[in-house]
Amino acid sequence: MGKQLAIEGGAKAVKQTGPYPTKIHVDELLELLDLWEFPAATRKTLATAIRKSAKAIKGPHLFRYYNPRPSKVEAAEKAFSNFIGVPYCLAVNSCTSALIAAMRALGIGMGDEVIVPAYTFFATAATVGACNAIPVIADVDDTLTLDPKDVARRITPRTKAIIVVHMLGLPAQMAELKALADKHKIALIEDVAQAAGGSYRGKMLGSIGTIGCFSFDYYKILNSGEGGFVTTHDEWLHTRAQSWHDCAACWRPNRFASERREGELFCGENYRMSELQGAVALAQIRKANMIVRGYRTAFRRIMNALDLPSGVKFQRLADPDGVVGTTLVIFMPNVEKTKWATKAMQAEGVPAGGIYDAKIKNWHIYSYWDHIMEQKAVAPDGLPWSGVKKSELPAYAPDMCPRTLDYLGRSVIIGINSNYTAADCRSIAEGINKVLAKV
Repeated sequence: MGKQLAIEGGAKAVKQTGPYPTKIHVDELLELLDLWEFPAATRKTLATAIRKSAKAIKGPHLFRYYNPRPSKVEAAEKAFSNFIGVPYCLAVNSCTSALIAAMRALGIGMGDEVIVPAYTFFATAATVGACNAIPVIADVDDTLTLDPKDVARRITPRTKAIIVVHMLGLPAQMAELKALADKHKIALIEDVAQAAGGSYRGKMLGSIGTIGCFSFDYYKILNSGEGGFVTTHDEWLHTRAQSWHDCAACWRPNRFASERREGELFCGENYRMSELQGAVALAQIRKANMIVRGYRTAFRRIMNALDLPSGVKFQRLADPDGVVGTTLVIFMPNVEKTKWATKAMQAEGVPAGGIYDAKIKNWHIYSYWDHIMEQKAVAPDGLPWSGVKKSELPAYAPDMCPRTLDYLGRSVIIGINSNYTAADCRSIAEGINKVLAKV
């Protein structure tokens, strides 16, 4: 007769296992520390101390859900929600994912049209196609953001949303664009990838439209290497975006119940942010006001010290008080003088650039979006272009937005660092003035 089973009061066969090292442990920590450029002696000291303490170290749980410790991603969501001034915030792995999740939350799909600016990183338009909708490209004006008049001309019965992009750290004309969206009962999506911390008439960018999308890519104002956020005042949109970002239908009040209303259950994708990104994002959000203040101070110091000659103008600011100030744009009288001034400023040490010194295609200009200009599809079904009649598709052409090309062709873009000192700003302004005096 066999031994008595534990379930019947007998002794357990397995009394204890472990403890074992956690999945992520000392080796991974040392690789992370190697990303920081410590002096060699400091690196050696840290490595020695960490390896000596290896048995006492318990590694992190890098998945935000089912985490035995408080989630850094959740903490970042709460911090960013407070920073932007919205009740709902969702962390994702990129602004591209944020845009797709936002459009899917809004129910945008095959045959729908979404208006996008002719000047934005191509992902803004590509995500529309990824949702099987049709990107409609509209001109920008002297703010280098969407021209409300051109947007109004491009609205059709199939238009479901306008994506307004706050380019170069500068707010777009939100009053006019929101009025248009409200009039036609369509969504206004804010792409705040380049303007986190900016505002418009006292309201934070990303809190004004229907839904906001942010990038925390390394090259953005706030960053976690890769990452992004979705912000909204609407609980239903937050629920749908949250479901879409994690394989869908998982994060409802009762995830196993029948749907509370039509549109709560659907198939989604995986755009989750990891705890590593969340930890870095949280630290960046805590420093956000300081970072933005640094940009704004440098921007105003340089701008106020410039003396523009006749025919040279600043980019028009939709709200001067809401500018982040990552860039300062000067419009030259013509293309030839733009090319010359850009090179001359660079020779003076001024961080100037424009469309003429790009070493690769400038993916921020619509005429380089070959996959849209040529209506490319990923599968034989031809979507998104096959979703409507050919005769009803936009007439894509490299010269379809002439005002955009004109303004960009005359733009000298001055890059600004949030750490610039007063002396840095004075010398940069001096270099710009020195060149403009010869225009």
